[in-house]
Amino acid sequence: MSYNFVKKYNLPVVGKWFVLGTIVGVVAGVAAILFYTLTQFFSTYLLGYLAGYVSPEATGEVSIFSHHNVEFKRYMIIITPVLGAFIAGILVIKFAPEAEGAGFDAAISSIHKNNGIIRWQVPFVKTFTSSITIGSGGSGGGEGPISHIGAGIGSVLAQMFHLTDRERRILTAAGMGAGVGAIFRSPLAGAIFAAEALYSSSDMEYEALLPSTITSIIAYSIFCSIFGWSPLFGSLDAEFSNPLELFGYTILIVAVVLVGHFYTKVYHKMKIYFELLKLNKMGKILLGALLTGIVGFLVPEILGAGYFIIDRAIMTDFSLSMLIIIIIAKIFATSFTICSGGSAGTFAPTMVIGASVGGVVGIILHNYVPSLASNPGTYAIVGMAGFLAGLAKTPLSAIIIVSELTGNYQLIVPAMWVSTLSFLSLKKVKFYKSQMQFRSDSPIHRNEYFLMMLQDIKVGSVMKRDPITINEGMKFHDIIHFIPSTKHNSFPVVNDENRLIGVLKFEEIREFVFDEGLEEIVVASEICDKDAPVITPDRTLADSIELIGSMNVELLPVVDDLKSRKLIGIITRRDIIKIYNKEVLKQKSMTEESVF
Repeated sequence: MSYNFVKKYNLPVVGKWFVLGTIVGVVAGVAAILFYTLTQFFSTYLLGYLAGYVSPEATGEVSIFSHHNVEFKRYMIIITPVLGAFIAGILVIKFAPEAEGAGFDAAISSIHKNNGIIRWQVPFVKTFTSSITIGSGGSGGGEGPISHIGAGIGSVLAQMFHLTDRERRILTAAGMGAGVGAIFRSPLAGAIFAAEALYSSSDMEYEALLPSTITSIIAYSIFCSIFGWSPLFGSLDAEFSNPLELFGYTILIVAVVLVGHFYTKVYHKMKIYFELLKLNKMGKILLGALLTGIVGFLVPEILGAGYFIIDRAIMTDFSLSMLIIIIIAKIFATSFTICSGGSAGTFAPTMVIGASVGGVVGIILHNYVPSLASNPGTYAIVGMAGFLAGLAKTPLSAIIIVSELTGNYQLIVPAMWVSTLSFLSLKKVKFYKSQMQFRSDSPIHRNEYFLMMLQDIKVGSVMKRDPITINEGMKFHDIIHFIPSTKHNSFPVVNDENRLIGVLKFEEIREFVFDEGLEEIVVASEICDKDAPVITPDRTLADSIELIGSMNVELLPVVDDLKSRKLIGIITRRDIIKIYNKEVLKQKSMTEESVF
């Protein structure tokens, strides 16, 4: 059976992406429903039934299963994450090792390094492993896993429809956006997220914007038709109307940057520690779950996604000391869960930590400088945006996400202020290792940028003007003694008027070196390649590299014109690569300077 109907019916570009985006959106929306349901199921029967712990829910979360009236056994909080990790670990190790960890990094890596190819097993395994991990008390959220699941759905469908590498990458990115748009109930942020999340700079995968808009809208609509259309978190009747508050929000930026550095350092150090441990994969996963359980025993609020923490931080229901405890406990519990190989996401913890940091700053300013924080809950909302923008490198998505998550669009200005400056302040802090800094750094765009850059440079401006040449009458004896003195392998052969006869390549004459009797008989014009490609100075380096590649040569003679063939210089493969690397460094330097 052929699935190549897109090519068969020759759909126009918009129609093609509408069809493909709708299919991915529908499947991703259904997957989000399944993932959410499974997470609640495991939470109800592992944490709720075994430990008697019922995690509070955020305003917009929907309870699917009734909770058992079971006595709270605090010690079981240490055990349930280990039990969940054991089940999830078996599935990961046996069926899809790629499904371990946060998922977001893996999805990005598959696009940059594997042309968007994700095995069909991954979205299925990730759905179960992440829901079990989070439902049993592992500290993580569903956004990273659902972005990986959505990316896997896009990738598998692209492979079924035999799309090109470029189309498969776009559909994989659009699948990421669909998952985020559905589970976060933020279709606009999901669409932009798919284009923005691949790079740690302000670069975007703009080709994914149209498809991800379609996938995100469809997935969001399907998910919300089951679980309701209300924003995930409660909102505040608050607005930005006092410019002096920007001073308070600037203090928040400092706090976000400091905690962002600390969180990143702890997270990556923990990864290194777990990698160095002399335990097998299952042993590491179980140890991470045990450590998470111990933290959860002390601070049960940090178990699972912890969305209710954001709600309470917005409503200022937590004390200052409790928020500080949550920040520290959530950082370590998340690092234990995910860095050991557990299958959960870092987005929810990032938002919880950001909201808590904002809550701390808001309460302090409200107590001591109330004119800068008339409503401390606004700092929790804005802190969530700033922390997400700084660590995930998605400032646009972060600004929109917090608006869609809370239903409050009155705090756009402070959210923009904090998100932008947090993003710039944390630009050298790389939380997600798979993100590339620029499009030109990504293997999927390297050739594209290589040719684009070379198209702007003329051969005449960079060619070597005094090349080493061999006269057409030079005897073979003199040639084999001349070549070693130059450290070159190819030479233009010219006549007395400096007109090109051909190109002499050492590798092609090497077999004649030991033939006796040729030294005084054979001359350069007889053994050179008279059909060797040439180029004129008005052509570009893109033309040069195309000739070099297609003809498999290292050197191109540069002639004044194709009729007279007077040699005026040469250009080599090595020269072109050097020039390209120089231009890349120059452009990156200019890009970084232009940000400031």
